[in-house]
Amino acid sequence: MSGMAGKVRRATDSDEFDLANYDQSRCDELAKGAFSEPLPLASMVKLSFVVGGGKLVRQKYTDDLPKIFMFSLSTIGFTDDNSASCEAGSGGKYKFQHDTGKNLKFVHVFPHISGGAAAAAAGGGEEEEEEAPQTPEDILLTCEMDAFKTLIARQLETYGQKKNLMDLLKRRIAKLEEIEAKMARLEQLKPEEQKLFDGVGVEELKEKSKAVSAELQAMIEAGRLTSAERAAVLEQFESKLEAIEAEVAKAEADGKAKRVQALQGQVEAVRKTRNTVKENTPVGLPPLKHAQDIKKYYSKLHDLARLEKANKGNYTIDELKKLGEKPELEEAIAELERRSRCWLEADEIFQDRLQACVRAAQNAKKAPPPPGSGGGGYPGGGGSRQSAGSAGTGFSTVSRGGPKPAKAKGAAAATKNAFGALG
Repeated sequence: MSGMAGKVRRATDSDEFDLANYDQSRCDELAKGAFSEPLPLASMVKLSFVVGGGKLVRQKYTDDLPKIFMFSLSTIGFTDDNSASCEAGSGGKYKFQHDTGKNLKFVHVFPHISGGAAAAAAGGGEEEEEEAPQTPEDILLTCEMDAFKTLIARQLETYGQKKNLMDLLKRRIAKLEEIEAKMARLEQLKPEEQKLFDGVGVEELKEKSKAVSAELQAMIEAGRLTSAERAAVLEQFESKLEAIEAEVAKAEADGKAKRVQALQGQVEAVRKTRNTVKENTPVGLPPLKHAQDIKKYYSKLHDLARLEKANKGNYTIDELKKLGEKPELEEAIAELERRSRCWLEADEIFQDRLQACVRAAQNAKKAPPPPGSGGGGYPGGGGSRQSAGSAGTGFSTVSRGGPKPAKAKGAAAATKNAFGALG
């Protein structure tokens, strides 16, 4: 599914969408396309739609747009409920909000979801054993195969993330095989072992492992490896070559010609793949999902730090007000950083992406705006997902990129409303 409805259905976290210039027919099409079927999510999200605002953006929205969009939602069975929130029981509800801080009007939609959280809500919580999986690891291990493939494509952008998933699957398979061996010896299982055994079976996990292996191989062949990933893969292939060549030498010493021939085929295959990896240029790490807001808030913190250093305690009333916003800015940044972290992402990789974002914010403050730019925008990426144009060639580098014009979303939010970006 393409267009706005497609973007909504691909959302995996609470997000915001702009309905500028939408009329009744477009609202009807959006509501039907995005929300007629449950979203494949394990937990509730809040999807916020901008439907109006102050004088700076008023021309982009008709006065009746909030009512029009809410009517479109009502026609597909959604209900208006001001108490709706990010809980499974709020599925199929919406509510209107005029955010005076942002000077924008929103319709917040809480979709029907098809994950475990929805089932738990429907069951009234009677069976605690059927709790929805909460961590990405649990979701990936327990979901159906079709959902598994979708989640890999949507949530695991890098080779490193997919490799971490492969390691997770191997550990779970090994654990289940240990449990099966224990049962074969008629030994009593521990409660946690019994729970694992009653869950996803070894064969299903092996099928998932094959799917991930194919994804890893495809990324190697396409050259979609970062510098660190490329070095790790090359080291892996060198070790594999040494092991196979040792087997070849042993087979030759034992006079096993057929074995030697088979092993030589493996050697050639590994060398070919290794050479492909060597020839490919590393790609950059993907940008943070909320990079634009994180850079904006870090820039504000940088301004406050300069203010503190320059005035050293001698502040005007207005300056004291600005400094009073610092704790909220820091809290908003921490939450945006948490939401920007990818599934199964190593700590050091996330820190690399985060520091690249922070450096971009600092560089944006130092560099003068280009002629005619009005000083808008920040360097680098930061959208909620990679553009279709870059999906087949690699990732956008977090540390590079030209100035990006600021989107016209209405009046800029005041610093005291830093949490507005958290939706």
